[in-house]
Amino acid sequence: MKRIIILLPALLLAFCLNAQNRQFTKITVASWNIGHFALGQSGDTRLSHDELKFHQQSYRAYFNDLNADILALVEYNPLMVNATDKNPAVVAREAILSNYRDAQVGPKYSYNCNAIFSNGIEVLGTDTVMFSKMVQKRYYLVTSMRIDGDIVKVVSTHLDWNQGENGAPYRELQIKELIEAFKGDKYVIMCADWNTSKPTEYDAFIEAGYDMANHGYLGDLNTYPAGTAPRSAIDNIITKGFAISNIAVVNNAMLSDHCLIKADLTKLP
Repeated sequence: MKRIIILLPALLLAFCLNAQNRQFTKITVASWNIGHFALGQSGDTRLSHDELKFHQQSYRAYFNDLNADILALVEYNPLMVNATDKNPAVVAREAILSNYRDAQVGPKYSYNCNAIFSNGIEVLGTDTVMFSKMVQKRYYLVTSMRIDGDIVKVVSTHLDWNQGENGAPYRELQIKELIEAFKGDKYVIMCADWNTSKPTEYDAFIEAGYDMANHGYLGDLNTYPAGTAPRSAIDNIITKGFAISNIAVVNNAMLSDHCLIKADLTKLP
């Protein structure tokens, strides 16, 4: 009995030390269809050089208030303002996203361009993977990051909408392709405009062991169109290996036709 009493303090000390050494990493992640700087309208960038100063400050204030560690953008445009005879083009990274240390920007195919911006996280590499079936030319951008010694795959993508007879079935195949691509990874963060026609399309991820910000704990959160009456839950952050909290939808129809969705992700052991 005396031996047990002597061991108990030692076991308690060891438990406390292990608890102190555990890593509880929480990051804020945001996903946004930025609408290629068309200011909430259809088409590509509408900004002129004369309008740049006002809108540049609006975007900077928006991103500053967002305070995201990882920001995934789709329908991105590397050029915020196109070149004219009198003025050179304005690079979006330099104009409004210089607050992020790391930037991975994929190729631009018409309106499809995916990007990932991050701060304070080690970036190991980035790949661009074309979908095997697609109506429009589409791909997913996947960046490998190291968090607490573990590899986290961060994805930015934009799936097909119900365009023609193949839009919906190809989107279903694209979801299956993403699930298959990362089935062996413990930590995954997928950000996208998923273009789902109904939120139950997300159920394939739930069945594969994922959690999500939209169609999850808070139910279905409408993110499109931005403005007074969003009606579609098509923007989402889908994760594996993280607990999701502090979910929010940010609605600013002056900057994009999509609302932004954000959440805090706590890395699980």
